[in-house]
Amino acid sequence: MQSMTGYGKADLKNKNIGISVEISSVNNRFLEFGFRLPKQISFLEPKFKGLIGSKVSRGKVILAINYEDYGIGIDKLVVSLTLADELNRRASELKKKYNLAGEIEVGHLLTFPDVFKVEKSEEIEEKIWPFMKTVVNRALGDLVAMRKREGANLKADMIERLKLLEDGIKKVGEQCPDNVAAYREKLSQKLAEVLSTNIPDEARLEEEIAYLAERCDITEECVRFISHIKQFRASLRKSGPIGKRLNFLLQELNREANTIGAKASNTKISHLVVELKEEIEKMREQVQNIE
Repeated sequence: MQSMTGYGKADLKNKNIGISVEISSVNNRFLEFGFRLPKQISFLEPKFKGLIGSKVSRGKVILAINYEDYGIGIDKLVVSLTLADELNRRASELKKKYNLAGEIEVGHLLTFPDVFKVEKSEEIEEKIWPFMKTVVNRALGDLVAMRKREGANLKADMIERLKLLEDGIKKVGEQCPDNVAAYREKLSQKLAEVLSTNIPDEARLEEEIAYLAERCDITEECVRFISHIKQFRASLRKSGPIGKRLNFLLQELNREANTIGAKASNTKISHLVVELKEEIEKMREQVQNIE
C-alpha cells in the first residue's frame, strides 16, 4: 500500500552533461503531471510521463529538472547561406545606388536573426535520453520508497482504528436488548394513547407495531458493519492501488452507523455511534492520501 505523498531527488554529472532532478507527489483523484523543464528538453515530456506512469498510479506528480550541456552536442548552429547571399547582394545594391561609404561586414548580417539559427541535433534523443532515464529513475525510486514507507504507517494506523470500530460495534450489539426494551416502552405508551379513545382501530395498531418493530431492529446494520470491516482489512492486504475501494467502504461504514443512530432509542447506543463516526471520519481523511 502506498501513500500519494512522496519526494525524491537525484543528480548525474560527467564531462558532457549535468542533470539535477527533483520529483514530488501529493494526493489527487487521478494521475496528474506537472513539469518544470528547460526548454531544450521539453520535447521529452511524453517519455517522462511514461516513466512515471510505470511506477505511480495516482497522485499529482511534479517533475523538476535542471540541465547543463558541457559538450554532448544537444544543439547545433545552422547558417542560412541562401539568406546571407541575398542580404549581401541587396546591401551591395543599396551601397551602389546611394553611393554609401564603408564595407559590408559579417556583423551587419548578424543583425538578421534568421541568418544564424540554433537547431536541435537530429540525434538529440539518442544522445540525451539514456542519461535522463537513468537519473529520473533514481529520483523516482526514492519517491516510490517514501510513498511505501508512508503507506505502511497509514496501514498500521488504520489497522488500530479498525480494532476500535470492531470493539465499538460489539458494544452496540450488546446494547440491543436495552434498545428493544426502550422501544417496547414506547410501544406501550403508543398503545395506551390509542386505546384511551375507547375506539379500537386495529389497522392503526398494526401500523404502529410494524413501524416500531422495524425501527427497533439494528441487527442487520451491525452485521453489515462488521462485514465492511472485514472487507477493509482484506483490501489492506492487497497490493496495488486500493484508495478508491477503501474510501467506498468507509462510506458504507458511515451509512450503517447513521442508520443505527437513527434507530437507537438507547442513549448508550447513540454515544457509541458518535464515537464510531469520529473514527470513520479520521480514517476517511487518511484514505484521501492512499494510492
